[in-house]
Amino acid sequence: MTRAADGVKRKRVSLEGMGTSRRAIAALVALCLACGCFGYNKSAKRWAYVGNVFLMAAGGGVIAAELLTKEKACMDTTTMKCGYEPPFSGALVAGTVLVTAGLFGILFNATRDNVKTSR
Repeated sequence: MTRAADGVKRKRVSLEGMGTSRRAIAALVALCLACGCFGYNKSAKRWAYVGNVFLMAAGGGVIAAELLTKEKACMDTTTMKCGYEPPFSGALVAGTVLVTAGLFGILFNATRDNVKTSR
């Protein structure tokens, strides 16, 4: 418990321990989605196309959200120096991975022969 400037006791909350687990979950999801969706017969391929289009739409949405919510660039002055801003963010990378996975899945489905299943 800490005491704030107004005299009220407040509990300090730390998110330091959650950073690694969130990164691990995000990396696992990206890895799973990076291959795209593909099917082995006509019906599965139809649903795989739906999944691939969804991946591409989600990736496009992530990219659009990142570009539309980007803050103004900082202007260096003689009294104030701006911090380093990377040329692209993690959201742009994630969106690009999703779009690429969807395209890969569509191309893989289009060039793959149907597998005959016996029933």
